[in-house]
Amino acid sequence: MSQFGTITCVTDLGTDDENVGLLRSILHELSPSTSVIDLCHHIAPNDIRAGALMLARSVPYLSPGLVLASVGDLVGRPAIAVSVGEGQSILVGPDNGLLGAAVAIVGGASQAVQLTNEDIHNASPGVTHPARDIIAPAIGHLAAGGALLDLGQQVDPSLLLPSLIPMPRTEDDGAISAEVIRRTRQGAAQLNVDRETLSGLGDVIILEFGEDRRVVRLQHPDDVNPGQLALVDDEYGLLTIATGQQEGIVPNELSVGAEVTLREAT
Repeated sequence: MSQFGTITCVTDLGTDDENVGLLRSILHELSPSTSVIDLCHHIAPNDIRAGALMLARSVPYLSPGLVLASVGDLVGRPAIAVSVGEGQSILVGPDNGLLGAAVAIVGGASQAVQLTNEDIHNASPGVTHPARDIIAPAIGHLAAGGALLDLGQQVDPSLLLPSLIPMPRTEDDGAISAEVIRRTRQGAAQLNVDRETLSGLGDVIILEFGEDRRVVRLQHPDDVNPGQLALVDDEYGLLTIATGQQEGIVPNELSVGAEVTLREAT
């Protein structure tokens, strides 16, 4: 009997056509008793960084088990299965940078296998569909009690392609250069910095983005006045540019990928 009772899915397939339904059907046929959780299927097509960030945010909270991740193409590298947490979970997906950050957050990989055993794959009548034809059958094989090494060639886990996650940097004048890594449904802009990173700047900060320059406070969300722009703590321990009481979204210039400079107000 398999030790994996849960499969969590993260893809860029969307739900407007049959693709997600096909994945679920394949998984059900191979392992009917396994629960499937749809974490998200609406990553923008081929947005590997967004998928990697979502996995990195989510993986500490996911039920131990299998993770089916499919964002972007295989880009010449075979899909991969990565065992983490001393075998408690296995992440399966393209080796294109999608899995690297999540694997690092849970302590690194103990074992990795490339999905090169075509006997486990689904035959395709045309061009191979990686999620349908390679990744889902591999996940189903594991969910049904199959061995990780059945999937293909074992590889050094350190060769897993790393995720391209932006890191903040401290400039020569002490300012912090950051980046917007997510826009929430409420319109806030999540940054790749936390309170510790800004500890030397004080609670009143100059926020620069594009041609704009704002004075903002570092505050708890409940303390921000309605409509006021502020830097607030979010549920992931990062800082987010938001407005008080969700009275309005932050400026459009603060889109994903926008560069932001944070400096001490003098």
